[in-house]
Amino acid sequence: MRSILISILTLTSFSIFAQYPFEKYPSPTYQKYNNWKRYDWTDTKQAVHHTLKIDQFFDNKEALTIQLTSFTSNHKTSLIRVFRNNTQIQKIKEDMIFTTLNTGHEPIRVADINGDGLQDLKIITSYLGNGIAGLNVKIIYLFQTQNQEFIKVSFSDMIDTDRTERDFDGDGNFEIITMGLNGYDKHNYWTFNIFEYKNEELQSANFKDEYPIMIQYLYRKNYEITKKIDRQKMKEFALTFPRHYDKRN
Repeated sequence: MRSILISILTLTSFSIFAQYPFEKYPSPTYQKYNNWKRYDWTDTKQAVHHTLKIDQFFDNKEALTIQLTSFTSNHKTSLIRVFRNNTQIQKIKEDMIFTTLNTGHEPIRVADINGDGLQDLKIITSYLGNGIAGLNVKIIYLFQTQNQEFIKVSFSDMIDTDRTERDFDGDGNFEIITMGLNGYDKHNYWTFNIFEYKNEELQSANFKDEYPIMIQYLYRKNYEITKKIDRQKMKEFALTFPRHYDKRN
């Protein structure tokens, strides 16, 4: 009985404290907003809007409203509309359909991600797949500029938890970690690359901590960098940009 109890405690302890290598670094503190309002104009405008307002968002205390619009006649391209108070200041195309299933329950995350003193936004939308494909998401960042507009960068990613950015080198600009699934020598591996938003562009930051890293996909939680592939070989899986990377303003 005592040995069983020790085993249970060991397993519990591992599940609580086990973590990916990058989780030792500081992460931003998000404010999360989930007060989406859905406006269905399918009958008259063939469009559905998901709208969220954040009061006193800008430095001058003006409100920010984000409106995600998808069209029943075009399931590939949607619009991200940005309003300051009640005035539209930007309209940005996004190759993603927004629905109540993949947007209405997911909060907008707000934090200063790139360390310039301005609040940025992060939107996560699911592709609504099944099995492992259920991890596939579109990540959308809206980086605020000094003139209170936004530069949008988006890409396809995989998420198994609420993975946040991490500050690998303590410069205040949080690195963005992406995850993909790669096959090598009859095994599958979660592959993590790191990027940073700099000079209005995502750039590879793998050099900061000997990334990418690869963790073997097992039928249990696994957080350890594999020893089946040497670190030099892992560099062959480095990405210049995340998958389906897109930048617009």
